[in-house]
Amino acid sequence: MGKKKTNKLVINLSDDENENENENNKTENINNDEKEDNNNNNNNTDKNNNHEESEEESEEEGEKVETKGKMIQRHKMEVKKLQQQIDKLNHAIPKKDKKAKSDLLEKTKKMEDELKKKHQQELEQFEKLNKTTQSIEELNLEQQQQQQQKQPSKAYLKKAQKLKQEEEKMKQLEEDRKNHVSKGVIEMNDFLAKLKPLNKTVKFISPDGDCLYQAITNQLLINKDINEEESKSYAKKLRTIASDYIKNNRDEFLPFIISEEEYSTSEDPIQEYCQEQVLTIGKWGGHIELKALSQSLKKVITIFNAYSNDIIIGEEFTNPIYLSYHRHAFTLGEHYNSVVPISN
Repeated sequence: MGKKKTNKLVINLSDDENENENENNKTENINNDEKEDNNNNNNNTDKNNNHEESEEESEEEGEKVETKGKMIQRHKMEVKKLQQQIDKLNHAIPKKDKKAKSDLLEKTKKMEDELKKKHQQELEQFEKLNKTTQSIEELNLEQQQQQQQKQPSKAYLKKAQKLKQEEEKMKQLEEDRKNHVSKGVIEMNDFLAKLKPLNKTVKFISPDGDCLYQAITNQLLINKDINEEESKSYAKKLRTIASDYIKNNRDEFLPFIISEEEYSTSEDPIQEYCQEQVLTIGKWGGHIELKALSQSLKKVITIFNAYSNDIIIGEEFTNPIYLSYHRHAFTLGEHYNSVVPISN
């Protein structure tokens, strides 16, 4: 009997141990589930926090790129929203409650002033930032311009050279203008005295930059090489004749053209010279053009000078053209007139 009781007790103890073990397992599982739930909640919280931070960053970025127009629009919306809020508060106060209305009036005045001050500060900050940005852009532009000036292009140098020449010419003209009466009159008197023994005199040619071509046109008209109608536009034709001869005899004229500084570095000095100087109406002509026209027209051209030896171009020809070269006529510096018989 004693054995049986003992065995029963052992069995019961084993069952109790199993039940305890099961309870422990259940408790452990519950704890694990709670931990997992906590972890999931923490993860969700982190995600929400990250999302909120991203939204805040996006809002901050939006604020950074807010234009003045958008800022003013936002200010209007904020003023409108505040007014709506004030209206709601005003409607909530009984009409007879004067104290409440007075308190509300003071409160709304303070709210409006604060909003106005906030808007003013934002606008001032925007203008300050915009001014700083503009100053930086101007500084960058100035630096770029300085860099370009340090390394000027050929076109820039050429343009600068031309401007310098024009400036010097204007200074010379201004100087001549002060003295042109005496110098011009003296020079013309000397011309007349020199030409009178030759039964010749000076025929006035308009000082418009085409004087060389107009003077030669007048000579061709006197010699009946062209008629009156042709003479009206022949100066322009003479420019084309001179240009064509220079282009067809490049080796003959190239040394003279590249000796001029503005064409010394040109890729095609002949073409450039003809286009800019010979073919352009109003551009003065000189020895190069006289040489080209003498050869093209088969004429011997004599250029009288009041104070130096006369210049003869194309001595191999017989048909003459007579011109006078003036340094002080009409305050324009260099100028050509036609020399004609006194009877003309």
